[in-house]
Amino acid sequence: MAGLKDGDDYKDGEFFKSPTLLKLVCFAVGFGGMLLFFLLRFAMPEKAGAMGYSWLFAVIFFLSLAVGGLFWTLLHHASNSGWGTVIRRLMENLASLIPFIFILAVPLFFSFFGFRDALWEWFPKREAVLVAANEAAAAEKDGYIAERTAVITGAQAAVEQARKDLAGVASPSPGHRAHLEKNILALESKAYKLAKEDLSPEGAHATLVDKHFLDGAALLFAKRGYLNETFWWIRQIFYLVVLTAIAYILRGWSIRLDKDGDPRWFRWMRRASCGFLPFFATAWTFLVFDWLMALDYTWFSTMWGVYLFAGAALNSMGVLILLVTALRRAGYLRDVVTLEHYHLMGKLMLAFVIFWAYIAFSQFFLIWYANITEETKFYLTRNTAFWNTYTIAFLVIGHFFVPFTVLLVQKVKKLPLVISCVAIWNLVMHALDIYWIIIPERGPSLTAHLGEANIAMTIPGAWVFDVLAFVSVAGIFGFFLLKQLSSASLFPCRDPRLDESLNVVN
Repeated sequence: MAGLKDGDDYKDGEFFKSPTLLKLVCFAVGFGGMLLFFLLRFAMPEKAGAMGYSWLFAVIFFLSLAVGGLFWTLLHHASNSGWGTVIRRLMENLASLIPFIFILAVPLFFSFFGFRDALWEWFPKREAVLVAANEAAAAEKDGYIAERTAVITGAQAAVEQARKDLAGVASPSPGHRAHLEKNILALESKAYKLAKEDLSPEGAHATLVDKHFLDGAALLFAKRGYLNETFWWIRQIFYLVVLTAIAYILRGWSIRLDKDGDPRWFRWMRRASCGFLPFFATAWTFLVFDWLMALDYTWFSTMWGVYLFAGAALNSMGVLILLVTALRRAGYLRDVVTLEHYHLMGKLMLAFVIFWAYIAFSQFFLIWYANITEETKFYLTRNTAFWNTYTIAFLVIGHFFVPFTVLLVQKVKKLPLVISCVAIWNLVMHALDIYWIIIPERGPSLTAHLGEANIAMTIPGAWVFDVLAFVSVAGIFGFFLLKQLSSASLFPCRDPRLDESLNVVN
């Protein structure tokens, strides 16, 4: 057909030459800012707790963008989508930043930096309760063994006495015999259970530790199978390995397809993506449980993973729009990306604006309606002081109504400059959303030891650390993104769906 583009004309791809000055600026801002941040951390040890919240805010924001890029890559393959082939490499490049951001998260994981225990209070509380429980168990162990031994001996003696009582009755009635036999069975069952108790010194110590652990922190005791340091480290390794492996396996196959055009790489990407999706969903869901919901280990929400996923998907699409626009203005992708692609990306951004709002409202409504103390505390904190105005202005109006209203207009989605402005707006709102999730926990957590009357909602001056951390991670994120963009063709140049993408109309 006349006028249609042929994928064979683009089989050599298009390669990005990374601007040296821009890379140097990103490097200087990123690594210089990070160096300054940690110098301040050790120069002002009393600010370590507040700075931990700042670093978590910056890391999780940019990690959500990279994870969103991985989601779009997986969805593209699993759904056999053709329209987005020309921008799929940008998705892959975004996803390939996941391990770099995990490296930036390392200071959050070790108590040496003073961040971990300030962020996740269950670590120090669990350790303190277990120390006290072990001390109490050591002091009570001998008396406990003697007491339980006496109880077991008494139970066994009661069984023997009941048997003697039955034997001593000359001719009991059937009812009387049944009553005595039932009593014997009950006593035997009790004695059997007691005899199974481990009264070795080690067993008694473990039993007493559990007893005092339950008395000292009932909720942590109930969650001890999940909230313990060993399993926590296993989960962190799982998140890193799963998300990184998926990103690099798919990107590796995609680049091999560029080189040899072998369709097996295309088939492998499609099949593997369907299998990778459950692992991706599990890793991201439990990561945000461990990093964000566990900022208050007494709080819980079953919609939390979906809420954070919606924000990641929405705003990674915004990053893709900005990347496409910047590359086109620099002279790249002009022959392969059309206004139709902008229109489709705009529609997806609109869909996830709505989806994010739906999940956010559903979580709020269900918690408000149930009115369970353990759940409502999250919103009560964020409805206190200026946080209530913040919520309405930035999340209700800014995060939903503004982009929803603008993106409803069809023409907007075909205007690169306008839709790029909407993408920037959404990214700002996403940053404010992540800030709203993390920072309101900082004041109450770090001032709780001063007593209920002195608990503060904010830490004065801590916003400086928030800005410094954000700018530092942004610089590092930009530096590695520029490196990834220049490492391969900007689009999959030998993908079987390239023709469809080049000529997409919607």
